[in-house]
Amino acid sequence: MKQGVLPHGRVRLLLSKGHSCYRPRRTGERKRKSVGGCIVDANLSVLNLVIVKNGKKDFPGLTDTTMPRRLGPKRASRIRKKIKKID
Repeated sequence: MKQGVLPHGRVRLLLSKGHSCYRPRRTGERKRKSVGGCIVDANLSVLNLVIVKNGKKDFPGLTDTTMPRRLGPKRASRIRKKIKKID
């Protein structure tokens, strides 16, 4: 999804340096890429979101429970720090 693209579905834009969704490999290189519009409607099948700030009310099953981290720390100093917290 690209900001400023209003049509529904996907459109093919000519992107150059400085545009989001594209990183040129050579100086002056441009590329025509297919990008989605910025409008959220029923045509989108998946929308990935991150909760940045909690509101006044909780969503049951979403913001009222905290999930433990799936993976522990890898760096030795952080492992020591975590063990120190537990003791």
